Formats: sequence, structure tokens, C-alpha cells
Amino acid sequence: MSDNINWNETAIYDFLRFEHKPELQAAYSDRNLTKLANAGLVQRNEERHSWTLTQKGEKKLADIRQHFNSGKLSELPLTLRNYYFNWGEYDIHNLPVNALYQVALRDKSAEIRRKAAELLDKYDKLDKETSNALSHDKDWWVRYIAAKKADVHNFFKEDDERVVKNVISNHDVDKDCLSHWLESPYSGIRVQAALLSDDSEVEEVLKRLEPQDVASVLDVKPRWATREIIMKAWGADDEQERCELVENMRDMPDSFINQAFKGEARWTLRVRLEDYREAVRRVLELGAMFSEDSEIRRKIWERAEREI
Repeated sequence: MSDNINWNETAIYDFLRFEHKPELQAAYSDRNLTKLANAGLVQRNEERHSWTLTQKGEKKLADIRQHFNSGKLSELPLTLRNYYFNWGEYDIHNLPVNALYQVALRDKSAEIRRKAAELLDKYDKLDKETSNALSHDKDWWVRYIAAKKADVHNFFKEDDERVVKNVISNHDVDKDCLSHWLESPYSGIRVQAALLSDDSEVEEVLKRLEPQDVASVLDVKPRWATREIIMKAWGADDEQERCELVENMRDMPDSFINQAFKGEARWTLRVRLEDYREAVRRVLELGAMFSEDSEIRRKIWERAEREI
């Protein structure tokens, strides 16, 4: 659909108002009316100091409306396509689903493909077949939307961790999925797979991660933070990741803690030790209510140890 007018949203809005409310022209923008007149779409009615559509304008308006109603938007200029989605120019009870599938799949604008996919998903009209096709789109957000219903195997070679995260949140992924993602060249995707791995696979999983990613994984999986894993990660990480590791230190020897005080992480470590001192003080204070041989105190202590 060729066009000789430089559309903007307010000009589109004023033009479409001729369809139903031409009597409200006093509220129309003079600039937009001039723009529409220069394009030959409207003309001034001198007797009534108002504007009316020209024959060309009537045809253009009918053409735009036909595209809007049919959902065949890709022939329209980009601003008109955007207007359709931004201002709800559709009947949700009669949404042109099949035509919008084609817009989501084939429109040359990634922005429009996104909006078409979002609209279909919003009203649960995005089926699995279309989702599978969208899972190969060049735009990550289109793939992100498709991840909700598309087959998981379509994302084995995915390069955006946000997409993989959405796949995981919407599907029951198996070990086959995790093995593919653990081999991904993208560290963020390997992290997502690591977070789903079994405790029995800790050593193998952590080998696949970049040193700087180990700290973030241990932050989510603190039970993996053994002495050996912390010490190994400490040697490879920079000071920022070391500060994260401090939060999950377990069973660390005094020699290591003393060495840690020589780096930038000492500030985080100092806070951690102060937290421990305060916790011990509180335990001793509360523990004073029990006798030295209290069975109740022993059971509470054992339960607390199990919970951490």
C-alpha cells in the first residue's frame, strides 16, 4: 500500500475520526488537517468552515479500515501498523487471528512481529504450531513469547538466556534439555541449566560454568557450597564474585578466612563475622533458659542444623 503522507499517530487519529465523528472537527489539530489536505485526503468546506473527506480520502480511509479489520497489516506503513496495536484498533471478539499469525511470522519489522505475537498471546490465541515457527525468529522477544507454548527442543541452540529462562518456567524440562544447555557456548544459558541440575551432578555442572558464574549459582544453591568448591571458586573469581562467595562460606578453615581478609572481600567478610558474633550472643542469651543437660535444647539445636 503506497502512501504519500508522512503519518504520525495524531494525524492517523484525526483522519480516522472522519469515519464516525466529523462533527468534532473543532478539536482536530490544524497541523494535521493541513497535512491531510496537502496529501489530498481532506478539503475545506468554506460555507461551514469545516473539512470533508475527498474521494481519495474516502478510499484511503476505507482501505485502512479494511486492513485493520482483516488483520492484513503488513502492507500498511509502519506508523499505521503500530497504531493498530498501540490504540486497540481491533475487535477482540472478532480478532483476525489467522491474518495476525502471518504478521507475527513475516512482517519485516521486528517491532510489529513482537506486537502481533504479544496480542495473540495476551488473548491466548497463539497456538503451538505458530509458536514453533516463531521460536526461530531473529528477534529474542518474539522467541521469548513463543517459548510459552513451543516445543522445548526448538531452543536447544538458543543464544539468549532470557528465552531459555522462559522455556524453563513454562515447561517440564528433562535431562536431555539440560545436557544441551550445559554445552551452550553462552554462559548465561549454562547457568540456567545448572540451577535445574541434581545435587548428584554438582561437580560436573560447576565444571561447565565460568568462574564468575559459580558464585551466582551458589547463591541460589547454597547447599552446594562445600569447602572445596568455595576455595576453588575463590582462586578464579575477582573481588566482586568473592564478596558473593562470602555469603555462602561453609566449613572454612581459619587459615583461609585469615587469607581472605587480605583482599577487597574483607569488608563483606567482616560483616559476616559480625553477624555470626551477634547470632552467638543471641543464642547464648536465649539458651540461658535451659539447663546444661536440657533435651529440649539439644533437639532444637539438631533441628536447626538440619534446616541449614
